[in-house]
Amino acid sequence: MTIGDHAGLDTATRAWLMERVLPGLSLSEVSPLPGGFTNDMRLVTTRRGERYVLRRYRSSGTRMHRNTCAVESAVLERAAPTVPVVDVVASDPYGNATGRPTLVYRFADGIPLGQALADEPTAAEAAELGGAVGGVLARIAAVRLPRPGPFHDATLVPAEAGDEAADLPGFIERCLATTGDGNALTSVEADALRGLAARTAHRVADVSGHSRLVHCDFNPKNVLVSRERGRWGVTAVLDWEQAFSGSPLYDIGNMLRFAHLYPPSFVDGFVSGYRHAGGLLPSDWRELSRTLDLFTLADILTAPPDADCFAATRTVLLRHLSDEPGPTADRTG
Repeated sequence: MTIGDHAGLDTATRAWLMERVLPGLSLSEVSPLPGGFTNDMRLVTTRRGERYVLRRYRSSGTRMHRNTCAVESAVLERAAPTVPVVDVVASDPYGNATGRPTLVYRFADGIPLGQALADEPTAAEAAELGGAVGGVLARIAAVRLPRPGPFHDATLVPAEAGDEAADLPGFIERCLATTGDGNALTSVEADALRGLAARTAHRVADVSGHSRLVHCDFNPKNVLVSRERGRWGVTAVLDWEQAFSGSPLYDIGNMLRFAHLYPPSFVDGFVSGYRHAGGLLPSDWRELSRTLDLFTLADILTAPPDADCFAATRTVLLRHLSDEPGPTADRTG
């Protein structure tokens, strides 16, 4: 087969793969991988059956900070000693060889956590899954960084964060001002979101000094799991493109965003697993984590990748408004 013709690979990328990344190996197939909203993903299979993922970075309209290929490679290297992550084989961080920043890593076995939860596990199995995932998150949270803030280069030393990093109402206002076409919040819902941010923004300051590794997209689609010797475990945490230095409660809010759709024993196991592995939780961790997740919720609701994602996230917003009612909450139904 002609790899470029069948998988959309240009000549430079194909040459880099075959001559510098996988020299001496013949490729049998290159096929698109689903699930990447912001980057191009390809599954590369050699004639010996070895599988690799080719990740090509592209610009994104999201308002959330996104790491470059060079930074994500550095994050993976930093996390690898204690966290199950993919094994990086090669990178072209600035696109010098391929024309676009590109990362190649070994394909990780396992199934997405979301699939495992959708397969209707028993209460005991769901608790076991939750415990494994919570334990891995505690290991991520154990990675210390010099100070809080987004990463700007491969040193992983955040620049001094400005006040805008903790300005939840300001971030939500920027999102609402740049709402994309298609699905959108009603004016009443937008006002309710503004009110919710104003009422809960003080909580962001409670974690503003934390400087631990945060994945920032820690949800069931980015966590691979598998059963070994009859027990569930995490095989890899994928997609560190949004990682930064901050509070682990961001990741807890992310994982529990759709907790109402998961077996209750998964949530209990997740919290227990996190604590058992050394993760610390303040008494008001539920409220804090839910407030921190509003940054991501606002980004999704004003620039959703698809209609289903918008609908599911809107439901989460309405649940938040119900739990923390304000003057406009009762008019969003």
